[in-house]
Amino acid sequence: MFDKTGHIKALFRRVNRAVQIGFASLFLAIGGLLLMVLVLQSPGLLKGLCSGDSQSLESIISGLAGVGLCWLQWRYRHVVYPQLRREFLAGRNAR
Repeated sequence: MFDKTGHIKALFRRVNRAVQIGFASLFLAIGGLLLMVLVLQSPGLLKGLCSGDSQSLESIISGLAGVGLCWLQWRYRHVVYPQLRREFLAGRNAR
């Protein structure tokens, strides 16, 4: 009974780790694409900003906020992984 429980927990940890790494990669890619779009649109946005267009300011702020949120999510998951790796290695060494 306990052997099956240990296998299920180990399988869940591996799946959780893979999902978390997948999400971290996804957030990194989305943040990079969003930053690239913001850089490519910057001449038009800056021209609109200098002419007094409030929509340009909103676009710049929302784009930077989106990049910032993606970066924070990536860092959060990047910080969590060493703990998951230590648990995995400790479980493997205990066998």
